[in-house]
Amino acid sequence: MNLKSYNTRDIISDFFNQNPWYKPDVWYGNELEVAKGSRRLLNPSRNKINYSFSKNSYIKNEIKYYFGQSLNDSLYSVITIFEGKAHHLKRLLKFIDRYYPHKKTILDIPKDELMIEYTKFLVGNGIKVKFIKKNNGTAVTAPISLMSTFYDYIYNAFDLTPECDKDIWDGTKLPIEIDYTNTSTKKLKFTKVNQNHRQLVKKYLRTRVVELKNLTFSIGFRYIHELSIFLNFLNDEYPELFIKDLERKHIVAYLKLIKSKMILDKTQRKKIKATNVYISTNLSIVRKFLVDLKVLDWKEAPTQHIEALFLPNDNPRRTKSESFDNPKYIPDYIWDQVVDNIHLIGERYVPIILIMEGSGFRGSDVLGLKINCLEKDNKGDYWLVGDQRKVNYKNHKVPISEELAKVVMSQQEVCKQNSTPENNPEEFLFVSYHGQRRGKPQTTSTLSRVLREFAEKANIKDVNGEIYRFKNHAFRHRYGVTLINNGMNIVHVQRLMAHASPEMTLAYAKIHDQTLKEAYFEAKSKGGVKFNIEGALVKTDIDKQAIENDLELEWIRHNYDSIRMDHGMCIKSNKMKCDYAEKVLEPPCIANNCRSFHVDGSFIDYYRFQITALEKDIQIYEKNGHIRSLQFANKKIQNYRKILNEISGKGSLNGMQKERREYIGEERENNVKQKS
Repeated sequence: MNLKSYNTRDIISDFFNQNPWYKPDVWYGNELEVAKGSRRLLNPSRNKINYSFSKNSYIKNEIKYYFGQSLNDSLYSVITIFEGKAHHLKRLLKFIDRYYPHKKTILDIPKDELMIEYTKFLVGNGIKVKFIKKNNGTAVTAPISLMSTFYDYIYNAFDLTPECDKDIWDGTKLPIEIDYTNTSTKKLKFTKVNQNHRQLVKKYLRTRVVELKNLTFSIGFRYIHELSIFLNFLNDEYPELFIKDLERKHIVAYLKLIKSKMILDKTQRKKIKATNVYISTNLSIVRKFLVDLKVLDWKEAPTQHIEALFLPNDNPRRTKSESFDNPKYIPDYIWDQVVDNIHLIGERYVPIILIMEGSGFRGSDVLGLKINCLEKDNKGDYWLVGDQRKVNYKNHKVPISEELAKVVMSQQEVCKQNSTPENNPEEFLFVSYHGQRRGKPQTTSTLSRVLREFAEKANIKDVNGEIYRFKNHAFRHRYGVTLINNGMNIVHVQRLMAHASPEMTLAYAKIHDQTLKEAYFEAKSKGGVKFNIEGALVKTDIDKQAIENDLELEWIRHNYDSIRMDHGMCIKSNKMKCDYAEKVLEPPCIANNCRSFHVDGSFIDYYRFQITALEKDIQIYEKNGHIRSLQFANKKIQNYRKILNEISGKGSLNGMQKERREYIGEERENNVKQKS
């Protein structure tokens, strides 16, 4: 640690001179400068913090600095300090007086040692140090948390060691971009790597994350974890071995270890044998590390060729997860429930969810949007602009609806009214203005929790009648599936969604195929009707009509969307020209008794609506004496009522023979005569 001996005390002294109300050993919360104008006063019994009994004035002043600066920076409120944290302060200061009375800064004590001794002290005094969370995990109690956060705050404020020389890197202090929406990867910890190899791993991560920027900070977290397993294995089993002297036999021994490793299955909450995916990921990272050492021409690089160390069969074949080929997306019936109950989501999160659904941006990328994320082109169309961090696309643009643009504009107005250079220096669209995350966007984990609570509160049910489990990424999948279902070219979808490869986009196309099949089978189950040669309606089904028209059933299933019209389906070969395409009577397939026309029960609502509308038109025509219009309307409503009557009884509409489909004009008539 590179601390100047006078630095801590001088900065704290300057702080007290600028904020004199923090200097006394007794604080009265309601009288502090930051409490003025507060809507709520502290309870008289909680209005006082007394530091005067503490013998170690140095660490006492560091505590006062920590609390005072946190209040000034809005990391904590007066309520939080006086009614929450101060409750555990007396115990903390007594511990310091007993065990470290002469230390001139808390940073003179290694944190690991401090936390172990303080834990023992609390347990010895009958104070709990851990508690069980709702999800059966554990967390530290408030007294432990206070000591830890206090130490970290002073360390971050006063430690002058270059960040890349530390054993724990704070990403916010490095010249890189940080995903503030993910709290789990804010720091890179090298403490699990053995001392013999730690500097090499730090040098490697500094090169890739900070200098070359070809590895994200969050992925660096995974690299440290996997490399620590490999390098700790070498250190334990071959303590005299240098990496440059690696041989195939060392890799073989490591393979045996990694393939027998037990890992935690988070879903089942138990240890299981390492999966192929886990082994493959580990070996890929280890191999990449060794390859890079050779590419960078570092002295530690293996002298043997990487191909001689790793053989193709070492890395188990990774099978795609079921979720990759069948991504979970939010179906329409769930989204309808969301819209109906959206008032039950906190107003802070409504625009986030609407933008996720309407833009296809990943949840983290929506949360990372900046205030100036909305553009309008010269045609008056709106575009959402933001970074796609996962694939490192900067300023990715997608077109959005005017309605969604208004949602963005509304949130922009909220930001303009509340943002200052202090509470939103990076101008995030969704930002925390107070607390420990002041100036940073909401987190994806918080969004997941909000959606989970919303599903329970709104009683949103899946097809099995169970509470629906929202996944943030499912909104993005919904966007992709919707584009494909609406007929967008798959290449355009890939570009619009910033997919690095077409594989994910193809998964959406598979969902589209499944959607078509489901719609087809639903239509088949409803039965249907068609026109016969005399123009009368007869019952049929979609399979029978397809066979009569010499159409493959698989073609019908796959092209279900293209054969479906507003008023029915066209079961016609694409080889055959439509006889009625140029007819002006509406709709020509009904007016001309087309036998390639098919109607089933899914069109009941359409015909009910049309009949109601026609009845109103007929009244107007009769009143105004429009005889010709009245004739057409009566003919039309007669046909519509006939169709509705048939499909209400689970009937449907059918097609024509092969010779009538594939020939036109004289050819058709001649062929029909020959057949007869």
